[in-house]
Amino acid sequence: MASSLGELERQLRSISHSEEAIQAVQAFSNGLAGTKGRLEVWNAVNAIVRKPIDYGETSALGFDTPDDQFSVLQGDIVQSEAAYFYGERIAGMPKFAVLNSSCDLVPGRTAHASLLRILPIRRGEERAKEKLGTLLKFSRRDSMYLPALPDDTEDVVGNVISFEGICQIRTSDLFLANRTASLSVVGWRIFASFVRTVMARAKLRPSCVECTKAKNTACDLSGETVSVEESSLPLVGEMSRYKSPCVIVFCTW
Repeated sequence: MASSLGELERQLRSISHSEEAIQAVQAFSNGLAGTKGRLEVWNAVNAIVRKPIDYGETSALGFDTPDDQFSVLQGDIVQSEAAYFYGERIAGMPKFAVLNSSCDLVPGRTAHASLLRILPIRRGEERAKEKLGTLLKFSRRDSMYLPALPDDTEDVVGNVISFEGICQIRTSDLFLANRTASLSVVGWRIFASFVRTVMARAKLRPSCVECTKAKNTACDLSGETVSVEESSLPLVGEMSRYKSPCVIVFCTW
């Protein structure tokens, strides 16, 4: 079992696309000294979230090719009133976590992007301590804990990324959104573990899916098949694959 966030990050490198990854996060968190100890670790500066990652910062580290350029990254926390949930615009300057893979979040790559709602936990709300206690153990598969963010009000004691329902936004509008924070490396690996396990349900799916434009034959479920273009997820199970061959697949379950 990992004894520090650094060790946890290294452990997740090879298992972040499996159920084992979330189990490793749970084991690490359960090994901390109660809720107080978990708050100290997960709320520490740069533990899960950090200031928005800037391209100039990554360019100085040697990631300076045209393919390395970015405006938004997967897992970034953004604020925008241009996002929609089943056709209804979400007002009130809500916060979201960016769901799309970073390689899709470049101008001209895709017209829409997918977001997950970030909901605040306020000090005075009912069962706030109970909610925090559960989230800090990472025992819920539909939610991921985030600490209070820089622009949160004083009564916010934490946040939760909700994996129940996906919002959509035009990519052009996403590029104009306010980037509140980025995920740290370990934060991103935890987020990726939830995306893979919760959204793709890698361990719960049957062994094949029906592939349109593939002569209607079934194809084995693979790492490529379950890496999906999330912008189409709300559309009755329709998904398009990132990698070749680019086909539309329909889940048969």
